[in-house]
Formats: sequence, C-alpha cells, structure tokens
Amino acid sequence: MKTNQFNNKICLVTGASSGIGKALSLKLNSMGAMVILTARNAENLELVKADCTHPDKIRILPFDMEDINTIESFARNAWNLFQNIDFVFLNAGMAIRDMVHLTNLKMVYKVMNINFFSPVALSRALLPYMREKKQGCFVVTSSLCGKFGVPKLSAYSASKHALHGFFESFRAEYESDGIRVTMITAGLVKTEITVHALKGNGTINGKMQESVAGGISPEACAREIVRAVDAGKYDALVGGIEKYSVLVKRFFPGLLRMVIARHPMKKLRDAGLLRIPPYSDTDSANLHRANIQAVADFVPAGR
Repeated sequence: MKTNQFNNKICLVTGASSGIGKALSLKLNSMGAMVILTARNAENLELVKADCTHPDKIRILPFDMEDINTIESFARNAWNLFQNIDFVFLNAGMAIRDMVHLTNLKMVYKVMNINFFSPVALSRALLPYMREKKQGCFVVTSSLCGKFGVPKLSAYSASKHALHGFFESFRAEYESDGIRVTMITAGLVKTEITVHALKGNGTINGKMQESVAGGISPEACAREIVRAVDAGKYDALVGGIEKYSVLVKRFFPGLLRMVIARHPMKKLRDAGLLRIPPYSDTDSANLHRANIQAVADFVPAGR
C-alpha cells in the first residue's frame, strides 16, 4: 500500500466484535485510524479494543443493528463522538441456511433486516452529516451470493443482491456530493458465519461449512478490503480463486448454473467434462483455466 489515507481518520465498523469486522478494526487502528466499534456484545468489543495497537484511538458503541427503529439515534451518537465519520464499514451480517420450503418467513425478514435494511437505514441517517461536509465513504461488505444465488442461502443471497442495487444507486446519486461507495464482493473467508447461521426454523446451524473452513483468513480479507478502499476502487473481488466464479457467470452462465444446482464435481471430473480446451493464446488459456477451476473447486456457502 503506497498511501495511508486512514491515519487519524474516523472509521465506524459494524459487526466489529468478530470475523471480518474485528480484523478490519485491528487493521485500521494499526494504521492510525480512530475506530468506532459497534456490535451487540459490549464485552466482546472490549476484547477487540484490548487487542488494538492504539487502544486510546478506539471508541465502543454497542448496538443491535436489527433495532432499525433506533438507528437514527445511534448514527447521531456515533457522529457526535468525533463530530465526523470519514469511513463507514458496513460489515454486520448473518445467514439463514435452509431450503426455501423449510424457511419460516420470519427468518427471511430477520436476515433482510440485519443484512439489508440496517445498512440502508444507517447510511441514510449518516448521509445528511456527510453531505454537509462534502465527504465520506461507505464500504459495503457483500458476498459472491450477491452475484448469484445458491441452494440453502436464498434469503442471504437476496439480502446481498439488494445491497448491490441500493448502493449502486446511492453512489450515482451522491458521488457529486463527495460521497464514495466501495462495494466488496467477498468469497470464502474463514469466519464463524455458518456456525452462527440459523436454520429455517430459527435454530442454530452450529457447524462450519467445509468450503468456508478452507477460505482466506479474516486478516487477509481485511488487508484486501483496506487496499481496495485506499486505491479508491468502486468495486473489488476479495478472496481466493473462488472469486473468479463471478467471471464464470459472465462468460459461462450455463455451466455455473448447472454446477450450483447439482454440485456433481467428482462426476464431472471423472467424465472429463472439465478438461481445458486447447488455446493458442496463453493469457486466454490461463484465464479460462482459472475460471473453470474456480467452478470446479468452489461450493458457494456465503461469506
């Protein structure tokens, strides 16, 4: 990273008590940022603060992002801590893992409230302050599930798709006011999101998906996110080779659709259906190989 625009800047991080949010908080603080940590559990936030390089630059503001009716007062309290917020990292999220016919509609509302409506409400609440100062940046953590839907993650996928639509419109409306938006499409990151995920009836999933366990670390993810924001990117793919499934959808939508619906990886390999056709152009062959391998090795399972 050639620059450090985060030194002495004010960063609000939602979902800061664990996973990507915690890693982001530690990374930003190590770069000299003043970081406002928010999540439901105050004790966990204190533990994050204790791990920070500059704990004197940390402020803790516990809040449940599902409590949308009080988000405006939370936003006001967060802003008043420093009379400014430069970067808002919208990272809080949860997942429902179940088939559609087994998923209670209340669970769909729950995941949409936390993953979509809460960042919408928070961004709207902070927008007047930022417009007055003519500056501010929202960093939205989405997922590959925001690019295509996968089995047992219908509500989660819907919430992430919605984020892209809302914040792309948001960016177009307020970029002239100095407001920036960076959309992060994250692949497999080794967090406990699938452990804490709920089933369709509201019970805890309680296990980490094998694909998630093989993902990049939250720390590696945080470094990539910070690098993308520092570079002023509008959109960034973060993760391992599975992130190229976005390109597979663009160029080979039928193949990706088949793989997502059936997951016949071993059968496809045994049948030789994933052989790489001959290419004369080396770069094209490498890209094609990476795309196919991404589909072959990736079983999408949320962020």
